[in-house]
Amino acid sequence: MNKNNKVKMNKDSLHQFVTEVFEACGVDADNSHVAAGVLCYADENGFDTHGVTNLERIYVARLLDGRVNPTAKQTVVAEAGATAVIDANHGLGLTAGVKAMDLAIHKAKEAGIGCVVVRNSSHFGSAGYYTGQALQAGMIGMAMTNLGTQTIARPLNGKVNMLGTNPIALSAPASVLPPFVLDMSTTVVATGKIRSAERRGESIPEGWLIDDNSLPVTDPAAFDQGTGHLQMLGGSLATGGAKGYGLALMVDILCGVLSGADVGPDPRLLEQNLKDAGQEDQNIGHFFLAIDVAAFRPQEEFTSHMDQMLQTLLDCPPVTPEKKVIYPGYMEATMRHETDEVTIDQVVYEQLVRLGSQLNVTLPTSKEEAEAK
Repeated sequence: MNKNNKVKMNKDSLHQFVTEVFEACGVDADNSHVAAGVLCYADENGFDTHGVTNLERIYVARLLDGRVNPTAKQTVVAEAGATAVIDANHGLGLTAGVKAMDLAIHKAKEAGIGCVVVRNSSHFGSAGYYTGQALQAGMIGMAMTNLGTQTIARPLNGKVNMLGTNPIALSAPASVLPPFVLDMSTTVVATGKIRSAERRGESIPEGWLIDDNSLPVTDPAAFDQGTGHLQMLGGSLATGGAKGYGLALMVDILCGVLSGADVGPDPRLLEQNLKDAGQEDQNIGHFFLAIDVAAFRPQEEFTSHMDQMLQTLLDCPPVTPEKKVIYPGYMEATMRHETDEVTIDQVVYEQLVRLGSQLNVTLPTSKEEAEAK
């Protein structure tokens, strides 16, 4: 098998398969459909690090062993005007996030701004999906998540993992041009990119991982082996690592401390011989913000101004003619409208086939397999 092979699948067929997988794990039909939409969004937009490659490892495994409750109901435990706190009761973060952003949007329609935090949740996939909900309402959206007590990265100058990738997303609508959609981790890359490179048998660029002596590591397998350590966004202190470090802590404050969820810098990490500390993510926290631009200036003025700003970026003369200047969200919007297919790695496709067999759910035939018959 060539690790670099790709397969194409119909978007609707893949979404239906993922929906049925969640149902097979005890999630009701409506929530399964919602969760599948969030997960497939990543693959549809080219973020294979947060899509169906995680279906078995993160979601199915936790649903089947009880770490994630498939029948959990989200509960609003505190509410005041434009704000709310939701307890996800150890359910799917994929569905808790959708409901929390819906509530933030509702509050923004009434107050001009809505802010909702979530505790006792789980992995919520691509942060950009939730800011997309705000876009559909014509609003600016922001979404963040921490990783609970699961730690992946070290604080600057530290030798113990105390931080998650702690992603941040922000979207803002335009009029004619594709919206601005920023979706970034506060580490130099998401861990999924490292595992994706390993899956494909590829090396990774210098700057992603370092060893215990702060020397660059280019073998992606070193990450899961514990010999390669993920750097914060910016890398070392000399190259701006303090910015990524500070942003990661900001996410832990807004998602964890504010909501009452767990945070990465847990005192238990300092206890000697505690092997399991920092490995689980049972109490993840999320932060959602919706801003109704009409509460600040007329909607048409805002989106026209956005078009002007974004078009100016597109018109910037490029250093190399074949690589035009773009902005976050531009390429994804182009990809989304070009095809009704989604491309995934052959290795991931075969993982899904095995998962479907395990759960008695049939994975639709890929385009390549259909053409070979």
